[in-house]
Amino acid sequence: MKKENTMKRHTAKLKEDLIQTGVEEIKNHGIDKVSLRTIAKACGVTHGTPYKHFESKEMYLKAVLARLSDFCSSQMTQNLDLNAPARQQLLQLGLNVVTFAQVYPYVFEALFIKYPFNYMEMTENTIVTTSQLSGFHDFKQCVVKLRQEENLLGSEAETLVHFWSFISGLSILVKSPLGDNFSYQMLQDMIEQMLSIYIKGGQL
Repeated sequence: MKKENTMKRHTAKLKEDLIQTGVEEIKNHGIDKVSLRTIAKACGVTHGTPYKHFESKEMYLKAVLARLSDFCSSQMTQNLDLNAPARQQLLQLGLNVVTFAQVYPYVFEALFIKYPFNYMEMTENTIVTTSQLSGFHDFKQCVVKLRQEENLLGSEAETLVHFWSFISGLSILVKSPLGDNFSYQMLQDMIEQMLSIYIKGGQL
């Protein structure tokens, strides 16, 4: 029994090591560089070992990116006052996403550009996820609250797409060579202006 428990602990630790190694690989080199062969080598195990813990590379990436999404969520919600109006929360969340894109460009690329759309479905009224995407859920919750507070017309899906597109697009611009031209105050003003325009248009 003691030996069995030791083996279970070892198995759980190895699985965690594999996930965490993937997290660091994406942070440092990007999702396109992730290979189960290199992950196994970094963990000091055989090339086939990861497949004992994950059915496929896709399932492995799903676990790694779920962990990264939790990390992204913690960064996105920094200084977020959950008791504040949704408009104020979205402003802070937007600024946090832009900062996140600058500090963790490879993670932003994986979570906002390359990864999530395989695990999202747009219904008639909203957008649902088929994987753990904590950061998107935080964003969606904030948008839903904004719609209620500002009595916005149109579908929830439309509102989500508009705000997601703006924040993602702005983040891409800021982490590009053009980013040096944006001050924090400029970014804040741009997001506030976008919110004002959209809210006004959504109330017509």
